Amino acid sequence: MKKWWYNIQRYFFYRALAEAISTQQHKHTVINLRDAKTIGILYNSSNPDNDIIITRFTEQLKSDAKTVEILGFVDDKKVDHKADILVMNSNHINWCMVPSDEKPLTFATKNFDLLLCCFTEEILPLEYIAALSKARWRVGVYNERKTTLYDMMVNLDGKIDLNYLLQQMTNFLHKINYDTK
Repeated sequence: MKKWWYNIQRYFFYRALAEAISTQQHKHTVINLRDAKTIGILYNSSNPDNDIIITRFTEQLKSDAKTVEILGFVDDKKVDHKADILVMNSNHINWCMVPSDEKPLTFATKNFDLLLCCFTEEILPLEYIAALSKARWRVGVYNERKTTLYDMMVNLDGKIDLNYLLQQMTNFLHKINYDTK
């Protein structure tokens, strides 16, 4: 029974997303990890192990003089705060999983140099924030049906390991070279 309801939610989610991005005028431009000063991170905070991994990764970025902001999705209505993390939970989304709370929607309007979408499974509320993000360059996991969400996609070859995703993102973002003229 839950599967058919989820499919209905997904249908209306993608209709709402298409409508929201149809009015966007933001232009995305390539940037590498070396030149990025501000970084936004989206991730699945429902798993406590992910909190530890993202915290370590964030500390590493901050040690490189990066400004980092984090939005974590928690699939629990009771959890609404975690240290140094902006939390979006089930109370912050409508019935078709579109974020409806001001905090996550404000996160999407921030002009990050990089937005790192650090989730390996489908999390529609985070995908919505990624799609609407005003970040210069959005990076996420490859999915042929979701190419409009990201400017660069990382193919994980079926792996769902967050550490591996972060390693691959970092590796590719360090390899980007471009002419700044």
